[in-house]
Amino acid sequence: MPNWAEGSLKVRGKEKDIVAFLRGALGGIPSFGASIKAALGGGEIEVPGVTIEEDDFNMVISSPNGLHIEGSRRAFIEGSVDYWFLDEDDEEEPAQVVFTIDNFKQAWAVQSDNFARLSEKYNIDIKIHAFERGMQFNQLIEIHKGEIIHDQEIQFDDYEWECVMPNLGG
Repeated sequence: MPNWAEGSLKVRGKEKDIVAFLRGALGGIPSFGASIKAALGGGEIEVPGVTIEEDDFNMVISSPNGLHIEGSRRAFIEGSVDYWFLDEDDEEEPAQVVFTIDNFKQAWAVQSDNFARLSEKYNIDIKIHAFERGMQFNQLIEIHKGEIIHDQEIQFDDYEWECVMPNLGG
């Protein structure tokens, strides 16, 4: 069983690009029982679909066991994603939007190259701050339109005291 790097995943860009990312990059996660059954020779893993409920004001993306992030190696969003649309009727140039997902987690450590591909594909910027309590480090990652600006691992002399969220992850 892995340790988890947990924290926030921020997405910045034009609203249409963020919505495309949310619609296209999030998939369902099979149940633990279905995965065990398949591993023991019980057939293929059944992956539940993603439900997108949308009206004029917001979009909610969910799947029964949480959401997997496309192209990542075991990066997930626990629960659902709730995105509220902007009111941009009066603007000629769409505004830059920052959308934060607080229930992000990835097994062991965040692999920035996977997120760089998503950033380029969806024309968005991505910023991740992940906490790993078990190995006592943080990761700060920033990616602009596919280019990794920084991927920093922060080590601590006294994790419990120095880390801003020492009980997250692990």
